[in-house]
Amino acid sequence: MTEKKAGGMSQQLLARLVMIVAAVGLVVAFFLPWASAGEGFRDAAASFPDVMFYEPAGVTVADATDLSLLEYAGVYAAMGENTAWLIYAVIMYAILIVSAITVLLAALGKPIGATLVGALAFAGSRLLVWDFGDRGALPSSTHGWGIAPTIYVAAFMVLVVASVWMLLLKRRARQQDSQKEVSA
Repeated sequence: MTEKKAGGMSQQLLARLVMIVAAVGLVVAFFLPWASAGEGFRDAAASFPDVMFYEPAGVTVADATDLSLLEYAGVYAAMGENTAWLIYAVIMYAILIVSAITVLLAALGKPIGATLVGALAFAGSRLLVWDFGDRGALPSSTHGWGIAPTIYVAAFMVLVVASVWMLLLKRRARQQDSQKEVSA
């Protein structure tokens, strides 16, 4: 193996690793705070941590200081008598599922597939950002935006850049292989 080809392979490995890390960022964002409580709510929660915030989902006031999409999905699923709330839960769990598929595609070195499926997770997160803002759910008098919406944006952008990088590296490798075949 030539030195140039080995360098190309190590760059492809690095591009794949960056894709995987970005895709894992999409999964991790599901479990990070989507909403974070302000100081007033945090102080009250510290005084009464075991008071129920939403009993059907088992969420206490202490749990509600930082709410992830996992917790929101649980709350919305517990409100299942209304189909609209169930749709929210399905959208949130779908974001997690497509994020996990994105990790798999990134690990398999499929930049186009990882980007397309990752775009679904990104689009779902942006839909929820718009919806929470439109309904006035966030920001509210007690909670502001958490870190998760920002992680979705950053992870998706890194995924796109790493995917393009990997595609360019694969294209360059194919061109070099065809030039060697022509000259041989």
